[in-house]
Amino acid sequence: MQVDIRPFTLSDAGELQRAVLNSVGHIGPWLDWCTPSYVLKDAQDWVAESMALWQQGRAFRWVMLAEDKQQILGSVEVEVPTLEAPVGRMGYWVRHNATGKGVCSQGAAQALDWAFKSLGLQRVELFIQPANQASIRVALKLGAEFLDEQNNEIVYRGESRLSNRYVVKPEGLPWVDLLPARRRWPLTPEYAEGTGDRLPVHPKNIYEFRSSAKKA
Repeated sequence: MQVDIRPFTLSDAGELQRAVLNSVGHIGPWLDWCTPSYVLKDAQDWVAESMALWQQGRAFRWVMLAEDKQQILGSVEVEVPTLEAPVGRMGYWVRHNATGKGVCSQGAAQALDWAFKSLGLQRVELFIQPANQASIRVALKLGAEFLDEQNNEIVYRGESRLSNRYVVKPEGLPWVDLLPARRRWPLTPEYAEGTGDRLPVHPKNIYEFRSSAKKA
């Protein structure tokens, strides 16, 4: 299955809610926001926050889409917590009916490729609970290496959970096997919907991106 990613748009909220509700059984044990009570307003807030964070250069979120459908298959995010170090943090999920098809690894690889080339990140870390074998398989497919265990990086319903810390570096990403032969959408939005503010399309690194976004 060919998978592409693109930034969130305002029209994604309804389909995002349907994707989350389709995924409560297999995502809920790992992500505490994924519950049967996830309503349209939750999805709308997530989309609005995603667009605002992109403008600020703090986090970059995409939806995953199949080539022949508009159905949202999942989402991937690269967060940049601090300017002090060129290190990102990745998270991802796929809806229940898209599991086992290589969707998550393709989407995450595209996000990593963009983050390394456009933001100048030197490494991206992933924090995954040891029992979440599906997420670990995706990380390993991306070329991630296990570093250590962490106690305070994942909080689930107010309680800290043990996580494995993995790292992906540019030279470790298996580019050819996971990146699409062609793209249908740009990975960077040209402007923030609803504001008209222009965003830098091809920043050289995260420092330039945040500086440009702040001036927009």
